[in-house]
Amino acid sequence: MRHSDLRWWLGIALSVVGAFAVPAGAQSETEPAEVEQARSLFLEGLSEVRKAHWGEALAAFERSQALRAHPLTTYNIGACERALGRYTRARRALARALAEKGEGELPPSVVTDARAFLEEIEQLLVRLTVTVEPSASRIAVDGRPLELEASPGAPALLVAGTLSPGRGAASPTGAFVLLADPGVHVITLSRAGYGDVVVNKSYRPGQAASERWVLSELPATIRISSNEARALVSVNGKDVGVAPIDVMRPAGMYRVEVSKPGFVPYAADVRVKAGQESALRSTLVPERQSLLGKWWFWTAAAAVAGGVATATYFAARSEAEPQRPPLDGGSLGWTARIP
Repeated sequence: MRHSDLRWWLGIALSVVGAFAVPAGAQSETEPAEVEQARSLFLEGLSEVRKAHWGEALAAFERSQALRAHPLTTYNIGACERALGRYTRARRALARALAEKGEGELPPSVVTDARAFLEEIEQLLVRLTVTVEPSASRIAVDGRPLELEASPGAPALLVAGTLSPGRGAASPTGAFVLLADPGVHVITLSRAGYGDVVVNKSYRPGQAASERWVLSELPATIRISSNEARALVSVNGKDVGVAPIDVMRPAGMYRVEVSKPGFVPYAADVRVKAGQESALRSTLVPERQSLLGKWWFWTAAAAVAGGVATATYFAARSEAEPQRPPLDGGSLGWTARIP
């Protein structure tokens, strides 16, 4: 922190102490213990400021604010965040201090300094015009979800670094503006059925850029098994192997068929989502052989058919040929035609 900044802090310390000062004898009678503790923590924060211990000062001011909120405390929190280089957090605190100030609660010099700090911070922040595909993907920056700020008539404005650590929130539809501190950031994007995207990138102070982050859809997995070993599996009419087998395909509807000689084929329609695993177990039932398929039926049928043909032949021949004259064998049994 520059020497001039430290002198400024000391001046603010005097004004803040005056804002809290009340007669010592009346404090214990009229003020609750939490107000006394808030005052003590505030003075502790000022003491840390004099030593340029910005982290310790910030912690003391935040504890004081939790006990007794005051625009001056909010302002000091923002000034500590600025000194620590956490500009989005400083921006939020300073804007809140100006919005919270009542009549006489913030000295005019503090109001002027708060506005000057905000103008400075706006020049330092990184502004990214971001498109995420698909939309509604969860996005987090440095392990924190983004805070949505109202921006009527303009693309959605999301601010990084101001919320507590946690899971990313769904991104808006279409392009949006991402406001972040300068420096290195780790951006993570995730969505069910899609592969996570991790972006590790450094941005310089005041940089404006466009970013397009695309998540790739994960394939679906169909786990196909059968009660019969070595059954042939086909998906949409194409052989893919024998069961059991894992088939990976894009999300959609698929016709799965399982077959094996001697068994009734099995078929089913399976709809799977991206990244989903679906288990399909086919049950093959032995074919019930019909009467026409048995060998003994065809053997018997052939014999019956032959008998019918023979009978038909003799019947037809007896009708077509004339009757022969009777034969006389004579005394020797020879047969000779009788003239």
